[in-house]
Amino acid sequence: MARLFSGGLVLAASSAGSALLSFLLAVLIGRATGESGLGTYAAALAWVLPLSLVAEFGAGTLITREAARQPELAHALLSSATRLRLLIGGGLVLLLWLAAPHLSTEPQSVTGLQVAAPLIVIGPFYSSFSAIFRARQAMLPVALLNIGMLVAQVSLTGLSFVAGGGVIAALCLNTLTSAGQLVAAWGLYRWRYYHPARVAPPPLRQLLRQAAPFAVAAVLAGVQMRLNLLLLEQISGSAAAGLYAAAMRFSEASRLLPAAFFDALFPLLAGLAADAPRLRRTFRRVAGALLLYGGAGGGLLLLAAPLLLPAVFGAAFTPAVPVLQIAAAGLLPLLLKQGRTLYWYALGREAFVNRVTLATLGLQLAAGALLIPAAGATGAALVSVLVETVAMLLLWLRRVPTR
Repeated sequence: MARLFSGGLVLAASSAGSALLSFLLAVLIGRATGESGLGTYAAALAWVLPLSLVAEFGAGTLITREAARQPELAHALLSSATRLRLLIGGGLVLLLWLAAPHLSTEPQSVTGLQVAAPLIVIGPFYSSFSAIFRARQAMLPVALLNIGMLVAQVSLTGLSFVAGGGVIAALCLNTLTSAGQLVAAWGLYRWRYYHPARVAPPPLRQLLRQAAPFAVAAVLAGVQMRLNLLLLEQISGSAAAGLYAAAMRFSEASRLLPAAFFDALFPLLAGLAADAPRLRRTFRRVAGALLLYGGAGGGLLLLAAPLLLPAVFGAAFTPAVPVLQIAAAGLLPLLLKQGRTLYWYALGREAFVNRVTLATLGLQLAAGALLIPAAGATGAALVSVLVETVAMLLLWLRRVPTR
């Protein structure tokens, strides 16, 4: 547990900075371009994220687990993952670029999709290096790289708006700063963590087979995370998507602290998988912390919503207050779902988690088709809470093996 909390504290400090910078970026975009501009920005990234997860194909999670167990495999896994990124990610970048005119009727949204398309492959390349840092329990480089990228992105975006730039310029800078983060991660890896491969890189087919369960999980989770926003943009327009995106910025920020501990938790749980009593004891302590944080954080967000949104984004975003209040109620089930997911991963039950996610994705589509046309962004928030609660119950009600 000491290793978990030391690594988690480093990432938690990074998450606090990331939360502040992400908020500032959203505020800059919302105030400079209005709800339509923020909706365009959010919708472009909502398309990019699921495709980036396809290009990632679970390789980052696999590298973290396997390199934590056998450090000598790190460079070999990285070499195979690089070929995977080029093969899948490169094709998806081209596909999104060509398909963008058919995914939106708004010209600005089409341009935004094309500008953001390179992020599909940039993100997975970066995750390969950060996976090795995590496997080595080197959380500080991950924290510094994330903070450094956001500082550059926020600063340059602010200067761009001062010079008269719009949401497309903001998306361009997002792509460029992410590319800079990747270059910095590569340089750090070569300087501190590179060792010549002691084993041959695994064949691409083997890597695909080993990473496939994590890839399916990541894609399903990514689609589920962004589906409400995509449905809103298509059904209710970019303004409704902007209101939802503004509210969810606060909800996402409230999850950054536990997400930092999740990053440190996964290698620890994987290492305890063979010792069931220790694994259960460790996870009980984690679950208790999630209950306290989720209950307190959700309550504070619920009470503060009427003050936060108008104060930060402006009076135009006041209609998003009920959206944030509903999302606050979903914080606790979401955290319990995420924590239990890592527990099942440590036990090698990725297929079970994927079945739960697939089932709740179907529920999300059905509920979204009913609630979003009727209630817009508020309906989307209700769908999110319903889906997270059902998924949490399914993951926790299944009996844990006693081996």
